[in-house]
Amino acid sequence: MSETVLPYVQLDAKTTRRVLSYGEGLMLVEFVFQKGGIGQPHSHAEHEQIGYITQGSFELTVGAEKRIIKSGDTYYAPRNTVHGVVALEDNSVIIDAFTPIRADFL
Repeated sequence: MSETVLPYVQLDAKTTRRVLSYGEGLMLVEFVFQKGGIGQPHSHAEHEQIGYITQGSFELTVGAEKRIIKSGDTYYAPRNTVHGVVALEDNSVIIDAFTPIRADFL
């Protein structure tokens, strides 16, 4: 049985996050960005991440690749690979799946 949706957390002036569901080894998280909002480039030693864009558009960087992604697009960020986004529109939304779960988000 998965946990209930957790409340939104304001990460900065242009970004919010909320955990949608999680179990023992998998987590689903929604990020909402306003135009210019930045998901700072970072990497995870332990986590794999797959993202799905439900609304808006982003400039995405994964490793050495940079591209524009929009509603309906997906991406994969392997372990130990630098990745980040910049929102190109207000109310741009990413749904990210993480394995294992991001305990730091709970």
